[in-house]
Order: sequence, then C-alpha cells, then structure tokens
Amino acid sequence: MLVHNEDSRFVYQRATPAQITKHFENNSQMWAAPLSTSDYKDLHMHLSETEASIGQTAYWVLFDREAPETIISSCTTYLRDAMVNAGQGMRPVRAAVVTDIFTLPDYRRKGMATMLLSKVQQTLDEVVKRIEFSVLYSDLRPEFYGGLGWTPQPARHLRIVIGKALVEMPLETDELKYTRVPRLVELGKKDVNMAKLRLSGLRDDGNSKTHAQLMPTQRLMRWHIVRSGILKKKHLANRQTGEERPSLHGATSKNRETGTEAWVWWTHDLRSRRLYIGRLVSTRVRGMEREIKKVLGMAAAEASQLGFREVVVWEPAEQTVAAAALLVEELGQGARTVEEERPDMVPCLRWHGGEQREGGLVDAQFYGWS
Repeated sequence: MLVHNEDSRFVYQRATPAQITKHFENNSQMWAAPLSTSDYKDLHMHLSETEASIGQTAYWVLFDREAPETIISSCTTYLRDAMVNAGQGMRPVRAAVVTDIFTLPDYRRKGMATMLLSKVQQTLDEVVKRIEFSVLYSDLRPEFYGGLGWTPQPARHLRIVIGKALVEMPLETDELKYTRVPRLVELGKKDVNMAKLRLSGLRDDGNSKTHAQLMPTQRLMRWHIVRSGILKKKHLANRQTGEERPSLHGATSKNRETGTEAWVWWTHDLRSRRLYIGRLVSTRVRGMEREIKKVLGMAAAEASQLGFREVVVWEPAEQTVAAAALLVEELGQGARTVEEERPDMVPCLRWHGGEQREGGLVDAQFYGWS
C-alpha cells in the first residue's frame, strides 16, 4: 500500500528519451487499438516532428526512486497559441493542453495521478513566459479532474448518423470545392482573424467574465492532418481494397451572389469509426445553412467511402444544426442527427495559478483536442 504523503519516495521529472518511449508503450494499453503498439508509437513519433510539436511538447513522468525503470504515471503537455477576453477586447496568450494521461493499473486509486498532475500544475504555473490557462480533455471522469482544479466545460456534439445511405462524393463546381492543405493554410489565416474579431466582440454586463479560446492556427491544423493521414493510411491498408484515393482533408462552399463562404477540415478516428470535423467556419454567424449543408455533405461522403457511419461536429452553432437536418433529409435511408452532451473528451479548464474566474472556453471545436 502506497503512502500518499511520502513524496520523497517518488520522483517527478521531465521524461528522458527512454521514458518517453515507455510513456507511449503504457498509453498504448488503453488508446492504441485498433493500431498495434508499434504503429501507435510510430504515430506519436511523426506527431512530435510537426511544427505544432517541435519545442512546444513536454512529457512528464512519476516513478518510484527504488524502481526507476517503472513509469507509474505520465502525461504529455503541448503549448498552444490562445487568446482571452476579460471584458477589454482580445488579448493573445499562451495555453497548455494536458493529454496522454496514464497510470499503471496496479497504482490506480492510490493518488499517483493526483500527485503527477499537481506537479504538472506547479510546473505550468512557474514557467517564465506565463501560461494563462490549461485544458485537459477528460475521459469518463471529468469530476476527478474537477477536483484537481480543471473545471469541466460545456461539451455538446452533433452526430450526423449516415445510416444505410451510400453517399457519393459530389462533383466539384464553381461554388463547391474539395480542399487540400495549401488552401486550408490560406483559409486558416482568415479563420484566425475572424476568431480574434469574434472573441473581441464578446461583452458581458459588468465585464465579470473571462472568455478563453485556443487559436485555430495552421500549425494545429497540420498536426491533426498528419495524425489523420496516418490513421487513414492504416485503415485503407487494413481494408485491403487496393484502391488509391486522393488525400482530401476538407471542403469549401462559396455563395457567388453574397460572397459568403463556409469551409471544414476533418480528421479520421479509427477507434470509433467516425469522421470528426476539426474545424467548421462560416463567414457569417447566421443564414448560411445552404453552404454549411454542402460542406457537411462532402464530409458525409468521405465518411461513407471509408465505411464510417458518423460525422461528428463539436459545439455546433444553430445554423450548423439546421444545415445537418437538411442534409439528413436529403440523404434519407435512415440518416439522422443526434445533438447531445458528450460522454467523454470533455474539456476541463484551469486558469493560471488555480485562479477562480467566471467564464470559460468558447468555440471549443475538435481542433483544440490533442
């Protein structure tokens, strides 16, 4: 039986290369499937080489000094560009995402994860270049992280269930286009500028709330697309279809009359066999159901071609819900939408130093998850 107050028995430190390998071997026990442990480690090696990760990633481990080869508990932290509005307009800040949390089964419910994460909080709070807030995406126990100071945030998603419909990829037109990385980078710059303006425009009576958002940068988009591309390649190899499919990462729809535009980029999740919308953007906050329906239709076609049965949108706007309803009506064959609270992957927010503030995350779409 471990004694929780014997802190000197346990060592917390930034992981060595060998410990990083062990960290992901441990994580693979829970999160690798359907990938092999080798493929799972390879995936994370590739992610560590992306622009969003280089110089922005740290791995933290806890081990018994008498058995240093055994990593008891560990996690990853990513530094992210972010912004806040405390009632005086948008201010760029730094944030951290805490992820890949794993504790060996024999050490669970013995305070090891609590000890590790408390040390991680202290580390983040003491960084010279201030980290304004951190986000941790919970599994099925957000109340556990809430007890440590990461407050669970509202977490809704819209599931577009394709049903038995076989959705063909629509032909490109002047208004509807497939989107690849170069175009997504261009659109991403526009997205960041709009996100800054929209956050700046949030006002609350008495200026008592602080709104926070992870920036939807092109670096973060590329991180997701690298991850998605590797997973998609593994999926197609396992299906043994022998087909070579183009690398489609998203779609755009533009109304030539009004000049308004909507776009999405997506990621593939083999574990749940879902297509996640990493980011859905529209140049207006209402009246764009037609354009959004078209890009969601592209996403549904991508999902259908891969044998996935759902497209998932986090934190859908009203016009997105309406657009999805139009889409499933068109698809027929049992297609439907489900809007509900998410049972997992719930974002939990902690302000610098554990400060208590009114407010929270806004526009927390899937792109922020790591």
